[in-house]
Amino acid sequence: MTMRPIFVFLFAASVALGAPPASTHDFIAPDAVDFHTLVPSPPDPTSIAARGEQDLMRNLQIARTPDQATMAKYYEKLSVLRVLAPVLGDWCDAKNLPKTAALFEKIRLEARPIIEAAKSNWNRNRPYIFDSTLQPVVERPANTSYPSGHSYDSAMYAVLLSHMFPEHEADWWKQAALVRWSRVIGGAHYPSDTVAGKILGEAVGKKLLESPALLKALEEARQEISEQLEHIN
Repeated sequence: MTMRPIFVFLFAASVALGAPPASTHDFIAPDAVDFHTLVPSPPDPTSIAARGEQDLMRNLQIARTPDQATMAKYYEKLSVLRVLAPVLGDWCDAKNLPKTAALFEKIRLEARPIIEAAKSNWNRNRPYIFDSTLQPVVERPANTSYPSGHSYDSAMYAVLLSHMFPEHEADWWKQAALVRWSRVIGGAHYPSDTVAGKILGEAVGKKLLESPALLKALEEARQEISEQLEHIN
């Protein structure tokens, strides 16, 4: 058996088992952004700032409305399509935008080592781990809390989408802000987690725009979205 059939077999098997594709670094290296120089340490659990966040999480749980819970669940399964749809329309799905969906998933996977390294460095417990009275309305992630991965991804998407569609820049950053709020009101993160995620995600987004290969891919995605917009309008 030649190497190519073996590769094809292994790739097909990984897809069938639901395994993630092999990580690549076509657009960004896993150490391209040093989180230590950008993101401060989270508040010490015994500090006034941390106690303030803990009290806030308890009060938000009491005041959380059904609409806020729905919003938190909408952004829970975050992808670029969840950011595009509220701005451009519900037609923004993987069926209509296959290239865009695939590209941004590749970007997410390539950028993941940076946020995971930051999470591992600080190893902050989730709010509901620290306080068992907290009951999030979203799933309880298995990883650590600081910085917020959703806030990281949404800020990164806002940078890239602002490059693609600068006329909607305010909309993309509004979506990123809603994602951050959804993680707090949903009970998955402290506010400082989301601020740290935004800072790091924005820096990574800007670093990604230094890649000529990514700029070319983003232009192809922009054309795909624009063609759909013309068809709908």
